[in-house]
Amino acid sequence: MEKLDKILMSALAKKKLSGTIRSAQICFYANEWGKGRFEAVSFLRGVLKVSVNSSPAASELEIQKEELIDSVNKRLGQNSVRSVRIMVKW
Repeated sequence: MEKLDKILMSALAKKKLSGTIRSAQICFYANEWGKGRFEAVSFLRGVLKVSVNSSPAASELEIQKEELIDSVNKRLGQNSVRSVRIMVKW
């Protein structure tokens, strides 16, 4: 029996929605990893864009961004995220 995720991804690919779903999945995994310290805004062409509330939070995330990339890629089972762009809300 085929796994449900393979069936769903196949159906979404036919409707050209698989990229959108993958981006949402990456943002979800990033938000889980961050535990409220930042908000994943978008993912496009290997770049995960996140928003933080302060400069100190941005500095902390800058130090930990390789861990974030590794964690998300591990959950996905592929190296989709190549870099993180950090934006500070004012």
